Amino acid sequence: MVELTVPYESRMEEAHAFKEGKYLDLTKELKKDGYEAKVMPVEIGARGFVGFSAYGIQSKLPIGGNNKSPKATSRNS
Repeated sequence: MVELTVPYESRMEEAHAFKEGKYLDLTKELKKDGYEAKVMPVEIGARGFVGFSAYGIQSKLPIGGNNKSPKATSRNS
């Protein structure tokens, strides 16, 4: 799950921590039901500053010419 937030630059870290915590229960519930789940908060500042989380997501998702095949979320049988 990717969650985009557009905070003021001075609140980037706070916004990241808030979004991770916001979806913690949902992630646990999905894992308990047999799904793979990961929360990836991304912050782009209100004045255009790109947070470190945006750069990290590029290596985790098949975007921008990345030849990795997408990993489908599957339910364990």
